[in-house]
Amino acid sequence: MSDLDRMLEQAQAVQEQMAAMRDRLSASEVTGTAANGAVRVSMTAAGTFTAVHLNPNLFTDIDPEEMEELMLAALQDAGAQLRDMTERRMGSLNEIFQSIQQ
Repeated sequence: MSDLDRMLEQAQAVQEQMAAMRDRLSASEVTGTAANGAVRVSMTAAGTFTAVHLNPNLFTDIDPEEMEELMLAALQDAGAQLRDMTERRMGSLNEIFQSIQQ
């Protein structure tokens, strides 16, 4: 097998691994929380929000501005979790690239 054939084979393998990783990532979901879980927001890795949960007790305990702050905190937490998950998965992609370069 020539070097070119070997490189093409490795490139194909990387492409397949990247596609599989993209599929796994897009199927992943994170849930951001605030107020000890009283506010929860779920979203997919593609950035689609899938669920919101508000503990009914919050409506009697806090004013609308505090509710807005809690919602924002849950959204930010979900975004941070998504970034962390993506960075971890991209780290494994970097390992794949490094193994090819050797």
